[in-house]
Amino acid sequence: MIQRLKNRVRAFRRDEEGSIIAEAVTMFPTLFACVIAMFVFFDAFRNQSINLKAAYTISDALSRESEYIDNTYMVNTWRLHRFLTNSPTLTQLRVSVIQYDEDDDKHTVSWSASKGGIGELTNSALNSMVADEQIPVMPDGETLIIVQTAVNYTPVFSIGVESFNFENMIFTRPRFTPQLCYSHDGSFGQAECPQSS
Repeated sequence: MIQRLKNRVRAFRRDEEGSIIAEAVTMFPTLFACVIAMFVFFDAFRNQSINLKAAYTISDALSRESEYIDNTYMVNTWRLHRFLTNSPTLTQLRVSVIQYDEDDDKHTVSWSASKGGIGELTNSALNSMVADEQIPVMPDGETLIIVQTAVNYTPVFSIGVESFNFENMIFTRPRFTPQLCYSHDGSFGQAECPQSS
């Protein structure tokens, strides 16, 4: 009886059937977690790329504009940004026109309009951006359009990454006119333009 029991133990020890199943059970949770993490990171980079392309699209459209930018234009541009990013939450958009005066070595905000609660760009905020070297070098009297966008991203799966904002800042020069003006009601009397106008 003891001899038969010893033989069965030896046979069980030598038997390799089912070893793959044991390894699969051990490795499957790790593999599954890696696949989910790769999906989340890929999705995050895809959303970042989409937001950047949407910001470039809006910036390019503004640089080609020869008419006044008004509130209706801004609302529709904001809706376009949300459509392009396919964001389930409200996005943020700020369009600002700045100018550089070499004599005073000073950057000034000609006008700024925003949607989505981001707030308008102020001269003090612009000075902070200049101090942080976020603004490119500009020649004297140069006008620059700044398009800033922000999109909230929440990962589909919880892998330890919290929701955060993708923020982009795009700089463009006006293409067909020396300046880009803003008018609250679209009329000449309410227009805010760079000083050279």
